[in-house]
Amino acid sequence: MRYGHWIAVLLLLANGALAQESRTNLGVLTCTLGDKGTLTCGFKPTESGAEERYVGTIGSRIEGAPASKVVLIWAVTGPASLKVSAGMLAQRFVKGGGPAAQPPTLVGEMKSAIILQFETNNGTEASDAITHVELKLITTPA
Repeated sequence: MRYGHWIAVLLLLANGALAQESRTNLGVLTCTLGDKGTLTCGFKPTESGAEERYVGTIGSRIEGAPASKVVLIWAVTGPASLKVSAGMLAQRFVKGGGPAAQPPTLVGEMKSAIILQFETNNGTEASDAITHVELKLITTPA
């Protein structure tokens, strides 16, 4: 009977390890912020694949918001098992958590496994002000 206890403990540990699937860098999203919060973006996958073009909008708090004509860069991450597909970033991303001393992430509302990690050099202040990003695909590779 005492083996049953250890088997249960081992099963719980194995289940937790499976739940924490490793994440990988899927590519880079580079956007130019225009007037009134409009975005023009390009997504370049890490693996082979042509760049996709997106347009969108950015929502932010007024205080600390990035000015127009600023380039914003995000690392696009997801589970290692996720295959990059055309238009996968065409969704709304909302502010999520993040490790201490790092900018917050933006998490996909429709595909929550896709996360945007702020990489722009102007620091945490600008990323803290961003509340959401909404992207629409305009061109896809032939």
